[in-house]
Amino acid sequence: MGKKKLAFDDVAYILPSDILFLILIKVPSVKSLLRFKSISKSWNIIISDNEFKRSHRHQSKALGREKLVLHKSSTDEFEFRDLESSQLVMMAKEVFTPEKFRKAIVLSSCDGLLLLKNPTVLWNPSTGEYQTLTCPYFNYKGKVSVPNACGLCYDSSVDDYKVILIYKSSYALYSPNNDCWAKKQISLRGIVTLLQNGYFSQGTNANGCVFWSYYDRVVGVTSTIIYFDGKSDELKELPLPDFVREDDWFGLTTLKSCLSFYGGNDKSLVLDIWTMECHGSWKWLMNVCNLPCICEKFIEDIVLLGCRRNGEIVFQGLKTSQLFIYNPSQQLLTETQISKDFSKNGDLLTASVCLDSLYFKS
Repeated sequence: MGKKKLAFDDVAYILPSDILFLILIKVPSVKSLLRFKSISKSWNIIISDNEFKRSHRHQSKALGREKLVLHKSSTDEFEFRDLESSQLVMMAKEVFTPEKFRKAIVLSSCDGLLLLKNPTVLWNPSTGEYQTLTCPYFNYKGKVSVPNACGLCYDSSVDDYKVILIYKSSYALYSPNNDCWAKKQISLRGIVTLLQNGYFSQGTNANGCVFWSYYDRVVGVTSTIIYFDGKSDELKELPLPDFVREDDWFGLTTLKSCLSFYGGNDKSLVLDIWTMECHGSWKWLMNVCNLPCICEKFIEDIVLLGCRRNGEIVFQGLKTSQLFIYNPSQQLLTETQISKDFSKNGDLLTASVCLDSLYFKS
């Protein structure tokens, strides 16, 4: 008699769970892992386990498995593009399933989660999991107050994400792990004054904190950085770097998991990019030369989205629905082809860089 052919399910069954864990953790695509859950009960248990999700997220961060998430205003579709491909190749396209969330706008991102508003939702676009958030505070006569600033960060000390909504004299925190809200007063008087006289940028997360740059309407310049410390749950002010001069304009972003600062003199055609190192010092990364307009206008109209592994920088035009890629070796800022398609109809609502991650706890 010939040997019985070993079925795939038998192979899946006889593999030790720790070996299977190490094999599956190297699978880069979340969509593939979700399909693999149906192979066998043991595979499903491993992939569904929170420890596996954490490990896969850490590996994805270390290897830079990021994708570009584009939200189209005309169809409410979210497009997922390969950040590393030269033409930002399409990876997937989908509509956020619940119809009542179709008009939601991306406010902030952290790892593989997006924070949306209208209504407020936490969403993992890789898995499709989502959670609607209803803040029990700051509701007056049935109307929900609009926060002055908001953000999302991850606190590794408790393995939990935190949602922050900042109002004029206090702020609300949400913990997905505990499914609870907390309200705190803003203790730093200077921040209360700032909230009354200007506005803050979109929240930028890095190293367990959320950072905002502040634009002063009176002075007409970006003048302050505040941040939420995820470990102490407090709002604090970050001293401006020594290299910032009086007439400089700047923005904040995250590059390779580090807080990054980009800006320069208001009339200059050159923009500098700096990153904050783990001990708090700033390191110059590169400059962006031959800007299409002076730095002041560039910072007002264009945001830095992310960095490719080859060192190229991706920008988004806020008002023009354009996406640009800067090649530092050629010192050239080029509009992408998909950007040209979007800009014909003013179709790009928001763009974000998001990790391809399994992680979600609700």
